[in-house]
Amino acid sequence: MRLAGAAMVAGCAVLAGACAKDRTAAGAAPGAEAQASFRVREAYRAADAVPAALYTWTGPAGLVFVLVDVESGIQGVPQARADLWVAGDSAPVRLGRSDVMSSAATIGAFVFEDVTGDGLPDLLGYVADSAGTSYPIFLAGARGMMAEELETAAAGFRLSAEPEEAPRVVAGEHGPCALALWAEAPAPDSAPTGWRYLALRPAGELAPPSAQPPQCP
Repeated sequence: MRLAGAAMVAGCAVLAGACAKDRTAAGAAPGAEAQASFRVREAYRAADAVPAALYTWTGPAGLVFVLVDVESGIQGVPQARADLWVAGDSAPVRLGRSDVMSSAATIGAFVFEDVTGDGLPDLLGYVADSAGTSYPIFLAGARGMMAEELETAAAGFRLSAEPEEAPRVVAGEHGPCALALWAEAPAPDSAPTGWRYLALRPAGELAPPSAQPPQCP
C-alpha cells in the first residue's frame, strides 16, 4: 500500500460515539466488546505480528466488530496492517485484511463506524511511519482486501490533518455522505489550499475530490 503524503495528528474524532479503543459501546451487552477484544487478541500467536491496538464497534443487530492494528514484532522492521474481525458465538471470524504497509509503524483511528451504510464498520484514520510522520487512510469494511481508498480517489493530493484541519465525515439528515480532507497546494485539481470532499459510493468506494461541499440528503 502506497502512502499519500500528509501531516496527521494522532487522535479520535468521534462520530456519534463512533471510535472506541477497547471500550464498551452503548447498546452492547455488558462486557461484550471487552470479551470480543480479548478473543481477537488471543488469535495472534506469532511473535512477528503484534495486535498493538484494537478498536470496537457494535452494529444495530448486536454484532461486535473489532479492528486490529497489527504491527511488526521484529525490531527495526516497521510494517503494519489492519485486520477486521466479527465476534461469533465461539471463535471470532476475520472478515477483512489490508495490505501490509512496509513503511508504516502503526495505524490509528479517527472514526471507526459504519460510514458507508452497509452494516460493516469502516476506518477513517491514519498510519504513522517510524519517523512519526503520519498519513490519512480510509479502509472500507465491505471490501475484504480493505484497499486504501484515498490512494485511488485522491492520487497526487497532499492531505493535511493538523488539529484544525482533521479529516471528518460529512453527514446529512439521512447519514454520512462524504469525507472531508484538507488539501495542500499545489493540488492536482489546480484549486487553492482548502477542503476537498470525497463522496461515498457503494461498497466503500470514494468519488474523486471536489472543492464543492456535497449536498447531503
